[in-house]
Amino acid sequence: MLASSPFPALLHHASLWLRGYALVLVMMGLGALLERHWPAALLQSRAGQRLNIAYAGLYLALVEATKPLTAAASVAIVNALGGGMVVLVSRGWGALASFVIVLLTIDFLEYAFHRLQHSWPILWKLHSLHHSAVDFNVTITLRHHWLEVLIKGSLLYPLVGVMFKVEPWIVGATSVVFMFGNYFAHLNLRVDLGRYVTWVINPQYHRLHHSIRAEHFNHNFTQLLPMWDHVFGTRWVPAKHEWPATGLDDGAQPRSLLGALSWPFGRHPGRDAVPARKPVAVLDKQAKSR
Repeated sequence: MLASSPFPALLHHASLWLRGYALVLVMMGLGALLERHWPAALLQSRAGQRLNIAYAGLYLALVEATKPLTAAASVAIVNALGGGMVVLVSRGWGALASFVIVLLTIDFLEYAFHRLQHSWPILWKLHSLHHSAVDFNVTITLRHHWLEVLIKGSLLYPLVGVMFKVEPWIVGATSVVFMFGNYFAHLNLRVDLGRYVTWVINPQYHRLHHSIRAEHFNHNFTQLLPMWDHVFGTRWVPAKHEWPATGLDDGAQPRSLLGALSWPFGRHPGRDAVPARKPVAVLDKQAKSR
């Protein structure tokens, strides 16, 4: 008996990729309009932006291709550890509480994993691709190595399924919030939030995380809510006119799609060091002086 044709499945994945990429282009287009009117930095590389946009399409294709693997890993983890330890309400005001619980849980997991990306050399090899962007703008939002998504999708996000039994629409709603927050955080946009700059992720707060200045290393890890940085002592409150240059300290960055894909494997070993941590006494002294 002949095996069924894989063409319908491939067509389905291609359709999902196309819709996803169209959404990315719309979000980047809207972000670019804002950046044009209120830029934080001028004269950014058009070639670099085109590379980022092209890489985003390739990145989404690889993410789509690994979905069966991440789904299988998620099911295996939930079955092994037992899923839905806490049942969350999905109706009325209880649904809002469930939404907040899931949002905070995912945000904390994102914060914890982000710190690991800056402390474990093997994860930093992957994550440094994102930090290599000299031009900080909306097009670097998806400039991540695809293996990071495979790791998070297979090991990190299934923990939410282990902890909670929740309606899919609630998880989907949190995904929308994180999507908008992620694009907003990477805008080359000079916006002054004043006293609210540490309330939610924003371009200035996250730009300091990408800064090439040593005093900014290992700060502002949060994905959405800076309260995690405050709780765990990694928050750096930006001064009103603090908009530092970004990138890696050696200025290395990919020049092509192939360079981005092979980034963790092609860089000189001396450039793969994890960003140095400053002594706690120094950080405390700086915090008191601010």
